[in-house]
Amino acid sequence: MKKSSTSRQVICSAGERLFSQFGLSAVGIKVILDEVGIPKGSFYHYFKSKEAFAVCVAEQYFEQTLASIEFDEQLDFKENLSTMLTAYHGMLDDLTSVSPIKGCLLANLMIEATDNFPELKASVNSLYERWIEQLAQLFYQGQQQGFIAKERDTSFMAHVFWNQWQGVVLRLKIDGDKQAAKRSLVQSVQLMTR
Repeated sequence: MKKSSTSRQVICSAGERLFSQFGLSAVGIKVILDEVGIPKGSFYHYFKSKEAFAVCVAEQYFEQTLASIEFDEQLDFKENLSTMLTAYHGMLDDLTSVSPIKGCLLANLMIEATDNFPELKASVNSLYERWIEQLAQLFYQGQQQGFIAKERDTSFMAHVFWNQWQGVVLRLKIDGDKQAAKRSLVQSVQLMTR
């Protein structure tokens, strides 16, 4: 790839693929540079450090992911739920599109965002809370429309669903059964909406 056609977004997209597949620690700057075909100086033109790069990658991934599962107040619960499940199934398709199977980027970065990476740790925690908020809004709408029992804590349900999502992704990396992963997410929602 020529330098003139390389952008911050393209570099972050390469980072997302590599970090999702191999993790932050296993991917050095040189691997990223080789992936997008730019010199080291160009990388540091866009990012002050690998940690700053990882923050940008996480934010870009999150914005793209959130857009696909975005809650729409104009739609009813069933439509929003269908959109959400379709998006999660699409994410499973993406995770299995390469070998080895990718993991959820946000979870991968959360695991590696230790106190040595305070900026990354703060960023992934903030993104996680926004993801939970989006899910909680959906479950609250379901509650208001009579699909979820009134006594259920929708924030807790959002955390449970996100944890289920992470478990499904981990299991997918072990057995590669995408259809079982998709069924598991649907069954999880069915249990919550009874």
